Amino acid sequence: MTLLTRLPAVETHSLILREIESRDADAFCGFMMQDTYQRHIAMRLSNEAEVKAFVNRSVSRQGDERRNVFHLAAEEKLSGEAIGDGFLIAQRPGTVEIGWGLHPAMWRMGLGTEIGRALLGLAFERLRAERVWCKVMVPNSASARLARRIGMKHLRSHPDYQAGHGRHTPVEFYTMAVEDYFDLTY
Repeated sequence: MTLLTRLPAVETHSLILREIESRDADAFCGFMMQDTYQRHIAMRLSNEAEVKAFVNRSVSRQGDERRNVFHLAAEEKLSGEAIGDGFLIAQRPGTVEIGWGLHPAMWRMGLGTEIGRALLGLAFERLRAERVWCKVMVPNSASARLARRIGMKHLRSHPDYQAGHGRHTPVEFYTMAVEDYFDLTY
């Protein structure tokens, strides 16, 4: 798998998915600290300082040819503000994990689907993944539907997955192979 030091921005109908920038810190604080956002994610940031440190770490890693983690901001085209996020983690050769998040005020508008499809494109077309996967906490039925909507297939269930900070939760894993990605309809 060829890793890039920086991922190119991807434009969707409503969003620009791009590498995180320092200017995103306040917008990220606006949604990442909300309970409704945090209840279905593993990496919980509990205060403004933690969110800003996360943004600073993400920015400082850009350009490192050894990095395998890409954190992205989903910028709304109309406002120019980050209203969501995504990540790609290049793992063993040919495998990339993806994940997404969206400001709760923007749920049910199709923006999560735009983020998910853009992440698939980056994983398969830029990182040259052979297989992409994601994990969805069982209570998060919206993300499970999103994974299926973007073409991912259910792989397996894990009844007691360690979700970070000593938490355990049931998780569903979804996957897609490169040949299935290139067979998707546009």
